[in-house]
Amino acid sequence: MRILSIVCLLVFFQVALAQPGQVVDRIIAVVGNEVILQSDLESAVLEMTEGKGSADATMRCSVYENLLYQKLLLNQSKLDSLEVSDGEVQSQVQRRIDYFIKMFGSVEEFEKYYGKSQAQLKEEYFDLIKDQLLVQKMQESITSKVKVTPADVLRYYQSVPKDSIPLIGEQLEYSKIVIAPKVRDTEVQRVIHFLDSIRMNLVNGKSSMTLEAAKWSEDPGSKYKGGCYPLQRKGSFVPEYEAAVYNTPEGAYSTVFSSTYGYHFVKVTEKRGEFYESCHILMSAKVKTEDLDLARIRLEGITKMIGDTLTFSQAAYRYSTDEDSKNQGGKVINQSSGGTRHDVAALSSELNLVFMSMKPGDKSDPIMITADDGKQSYVIYRLDNRLPAHRANMKDDYEIFKQVAEARAKQEETDKWVKKRIASTYIQTDVDYVACSSQFNWPKNNP
Repeated sequence: MRILSIVCLLVFFQVALAQPGQVVDRIIAVVGNEVILQSDLESAVLEMTEGKGSADATMRCSVYENLLYQKLLLNQSKLDSLEVSDGEVQSQVQRRIDYFIKMFGSVEEFEKYYGKSQAQLKEEYFDLIKDQLLVQKMQESITSKVKVTPADVLRYYQSVPKDSIPLIGEQLEYSKIVIAPKVRDTEVQRVIHFLDSIRMNLVNGKSSMTLEAAKWSEDPGSKYKGGCYPLQRKGSFVPEYEAAVYNTPEGAYSTVFSSTYGYHFVKVTEKRGEFYESCHILMSAKVKTEDLDLARIRLEGITKMIGDTLTFSQAAYRYSTDEDSKNQGGKVINQSSGGTRHDVAALSSELNLVFMSMKPGDKSDPIMITADDGKQSYVIYRLDNRLPAHRANMKDDYEIFKQVAEARAKQEETDKWVKKRIASTYIQTDVDYVACSSQFNWPKNNP
């Protein structure tokens, strides 16, 4: 297994996956100022085997070497004084927690499985995620100057046996214009006034956060916990929320404020420098059915202008409410490849139905779509290009060969770096892993 293919084997919750009492911890490697524990290895094996834990000697050796590699990167990142901000770490922690909540289906199931609250997990894994980001940053710095020329790509293409050149399935390129309905000012004011009335009842002792949060809050993470989050590190929540916390005295309620999530007010329970405890009630202003109809009518009007007074790209840039595509003239980028081609097999069944009978240049009628957060909007699609299934070639698939050639060049640069750093870094390995065959010549010692 190539080292570059697993930069961060300990993706998340690796320690939580280990069963209490399963391993008597001990140090099984030292890399510079970093150590690898037996529990690190067992957790990584659990991650690799999707929780089964059983692995043969070859897999355990591979996992062990990957841990050595990660610690080598981490140790050097600290020697080079690389930094990641607390905000960046918190953002990654929250993104991964959100992923697991979605996987488990609810906050309650997620917390039940791990036996800990979101807040506890955020705090517990802050340093782990920070180390992972430093590892990634070190990896990027090693290969940042690696570039391949068209001649390099051609040499790679010519080196691939013809019968090994992959088949590419049918692909599409497409654009879209999205019109999301606007929330009415009257609805915004209604929500603000309603929240303020709840806040005043709480201030005057006429109700409790537990009751009001359970009844009205739209935050699933705190709704049935009195709207409260236990001790949080500054940077855990959006800036508007934390501004309200730090501008409000302990024990008091903030005024109603807005954030990307909606409208809130906060009760500040405690503040300790960079840490705080708070409770809140969150509500969002809702789109009316007639506002959604107006979005469709507006999109129909834009569609009529396309080809008459506007090109599709101009209309997307001027009117689309989708920030990811509007600045690309409406072109939808494939997030996996960074290009504009999308494998038909990877598209949703709904999109495949839209494009099934379309020819390049055709536009769809306005279609209502629902985002992951439940918000609805209208969209029109244009099919820009349809590429039939074919064997990869330099004319149609240059970017594919460029990516592979660049990955090979980066791997070679990484291999050189690892060999050099092994020679100049204090490394101690465990006697139990002396027999492991490895990609690199790690020291076989156990003083």
